[in-house]
Amino acid sequence: MIIYEYKNKSYLTKPFSSNLENEPISEREISGEGTVYSVTTIYVPPAEFVQESPYTVAIIQLKDAALKVTARMEEPAQIGETVYFSKFENGGYYFKKNCVRKDQRPWGRF
Repeated sequence: MIIYEYKNKSYLTKPFSSNLENEPISEREISGEGTVYSVTTIYVPPAEFVQESPYTVAIIQLKDAALKVTARMEEPAQIGETVYFSKFENGGYYFKKNCVRKDQRPWGRF
């Protein structure tokens, strides 16, 4: 999982500034491990997700960065559980409970 660092802050997407500053935006790969901070199950979703309901959405506190990410869970989860980034699909982050071996990491640059 790639994060971006700019002016001592971390971002999930590359930050944009209209000011032409000389400070570089750096990329850093993190493990994708996190802890479930909050979790809910969506039973009445927006029209575009009706076929997927019910589904679980969680706020994940990332282990290697001072960031929280809203993500879809691939399986039910509870607050305090350790979860792992599995994919970025259709503009959304997906996490699951089972860790993927580092030599089979599904994450990368998006």
